[in-house]
Amino acid sequence: MEEITFLINEKISMIEEFIALSLRREKVQYVASTLIKEAKELNLVMDKLQKAVKEDLEKVNENHGRLIKRMQLQQDAIIKYVLAERRRKMQEAELRDKEMLAAVTASNVPRTVEKMSASVLEKCMSGLKLHSNVFTPITLKNYKNSPMVKHRPINPIPFKFLDFEYRITVEQFESIPKYMRGRECIDELRNFLDTVVVPCFNKKYQLIHRQRSTVRNTHDLELWKVYNQQASYVPGRNFITAGDISQQMHKMLDKKQQNRIVMLRHLGVLQEQRVGQTVCYIWNADAH
Repeated sequence: MEEITFLINEKISMIEEFIALSLRREKVQYVASTLIKEAKELNLVMDKLQKAVKEDLEKVNENHGRLIKRMQLQQDAIIKYVLAERRRKMQEAELRDKEMLAAVTASNVPRTVEKMSASVLEKCMSGLKLHSNVFTPITLKNYKNSPMVKHRPINPIPFKFLDFEYRITVEQFESIPKYMRGRECIDELRNFLDTVVVPCFNKKYQLIHRQRSTVRNTHDLELWKVYNQQASYVPGRNFITAGDISQQMHKMLDKKQQNRIVMLRHLGVLQEQRVGQTVCYIWNADAH
């Protein structure tokens, strides 16, 4: 009997709650519709905010890219000026040397300078206090005609030939197709040219023009022989081989380095030519 009474009371309570909810239905419906409307408005505000943030980020990236490009252009201009000044000073020094030589030749001074012994030359060169990490800029033509190729100095001087100086500009780098560039940046390509390719040319042409009697180091002598054997591969042109680059890097060329060589070929800095099984990279920057 008590259970029946409990069930009846529970049913009555549920009916009362239903009637109460029915009476408040309009009010609940109004609140719900208001919340839905505010949610939609909030969603629109969030979309506008997201769009504004995206536009601001695009403007910041655009300004940043423009600033970086401007800095690179200024850097290129400074380097071009420095290189031009260096060449101008070298030309002035060459002119002064020629004038001095002409004056000495025209005078009655004994021509002992031309017959100076190798030991005296070595003492003069060592007196300059040149260090191995200091590169002496010189042209290939002047180097081939200098006494340095005929005598073995006590302290070998590392040369940086002006013939192999080249600076990749921002415009040139951007002209390389994107599929070829990949994620490569201009500084990485410049670094590869300055620290790998150019030193290969400097090393080869400092050694190849020396007389056989001045090369005493066994390793240098083997290289001297190889370089002179390969000289007929591309007559009249300055070139290195893929083996020279691998030797400079102390490892075989991987895909990244090979792609950098492809980009240098695209820019006209290098020109590839195969001679039998040997891949030759000809210095072509002076042809621009």
